[in-house]
Amino acid sequence: MTDKRPVRRSSKVKVAEFLADIGEGSVFTKLQLFEGVPGVAQADRRMRDLRELGWKIDNYKTDPRLQPDEYRLTEIGTRIDLGEQPTEAPRPRIPAARRREALDRAGSACQTCGMRAGELYPDEDQRAVLSVHLIDPTPPADTELSNLRVECQRCNAGLRGGGAALPVPEDVLTRAIGLSSREEKRRLYRLMQSGRPERDDVDLIFAEWLRLSRDERVDVMLKLAGALIEDD
Repeated sequence: MTDKRPVRRSSKVKVAEFLADIGEGSVFTKLQLFEGVPGVAQADRRMRDLRELGWKIDNYKTDPRLQPDEYRLTEIGTRIDLGEQPTEAPRPRIPAARRREALDRAGSACQTCGMRAGELYPDEDQRAVLSVHLIDPTPPADTELSNLRVECQRCNAGLRGGGAALPVPEDVLTRAIGLSSREEKRRLYRLMQSGRPERDDVDLIFAEWLRLSRDERVDVMLKLAGALIEDD
């Protein structure tokens, strides 16, 4: 006798099927997600789990053009809804406490460009969003602080292949040794030890000024101009 009982699908498979149906590039809301996979109480969490399988799903933190309740399916990963199996082991999860440690160590700033969380990029109406990722994800990867790096969305996109090619260690060393003065070499060594760019008071004040409203920025700028005139 043939067993005709329906095959039970996991919650993650149901979410993958919903996302695959709406297609890459589509924007959807959290409500549409829950309506699209009825009976799955934590559909949003199962959706986040898909990121470990190569599914790229943006939200308002990674794409400021999206509303807080919106998502965009940027890229479809492993089609577990079609029975595909991951080609490699998923990256280990970074515990929340360890993420906070990494952010505190970095001073809540991107360790590549120095942008702080929430700062407005000078050349774009977009604020920096920080994330913590593994420096070396090669299995068996660990989540110790020494293997974690804090990046803003711009720099992280570059590391994922959206920017310039990764540097060659020999080239970096050659340029470092070739710096014109001993003080420059010492400063570079300090930067390597701290793991983040040095920012003086001017950089920090400018970053805070960028976070003011437009009228407040103009007011502060004009008052500084008056102080400069008095100094002359």
